[in-house]
Amino acid sequence: MSGLTLNFRGDAGTTVDMSSLLPEHLAGLTAEDIAGLPLPCAGGVTTVGEMFELSAGDAAEAMLIRPGEAVLHRVGAGMVSGRILVEGDVGSHAGAGMNGGLLRIAGNAGDALGGALPGLPLGMRGGLIGVGGSAGDRAAERMRRGIIVVDGVVGAYAAGFMVAGTLAAGGGCGPHPGFGMRRGTLLLGRRQDTVPDGFADGGTRDWLFLHLLRRGLEGTGSWFERAGNTRAHRFIGDLAEGGHGEILAMA
Repeated sequence: MSGLTLNFRGDAGTTVDMSSLLPEHLAGLTAEDIAGLPLPCAGGVTTVGEMFELSAGDAAEAMLIRPGEAVLHRVGAGMVSGRILVEGDVGSHAGAGMNGGLLRIAGNAGDALGGALPGLPLGMRGGLIGVGGSAGDRAAERMRRGIIVVDGVVGAYAAGFMVAGTLAAGGGCGPHPGFGMRRGTLLLGRRQDTVPDGFADGGTRDWLFLHLLRRGLEGTGSWFERAGNTRAHRFIGDLAEGGHGEILAMA
């Protein structure tokens, strides 16, 4: 690929804060320039070049990250434009506060995927996040806009306090989905046999907007793009927040 490639070469289990390594920040810089940038790592600060082997390319085209056995937190957090592709797993707060662009994670994601960074009122506000594996707790927390598609399971409190946007989890979700949800959609690829707390049963039907969502995801290879069904059971809530959000469980 013609973009910038980062191959982790530090010790296994090293934690790295990746929030400063965004396409819009690195566009136009040479690999040598990027290698000298400071990088928060394991409670201290090192340089990008100490932790990653860089292959020359323009981050404006794309960024390919190979994390190896590192724990990379905040990958794509605050991203406005561009593409970040991760060949592996990421830690917490991937895509947190993201405002645009594409973040594609081949493996699993930790807690607070597309959520809010600590101290900030809103989570993801635009763009697309795709996860090939599963995600941890509080995915799409306080999400304002955008689409998150997780092929596997998402953890507890998925779409908690969601303001708007869509979280689609092919493997279903953990307990307390949609807690405090104001608006938006949590789409589950599995049946939901019980009515979630704070939600009302809205019945089963075909949903036209799911056709539009599938069309928008063409080429991503996500579970929902592959699904042929648009029939889902609807739960309306969180009733304590006005009941304008929804959980759709594929029927």
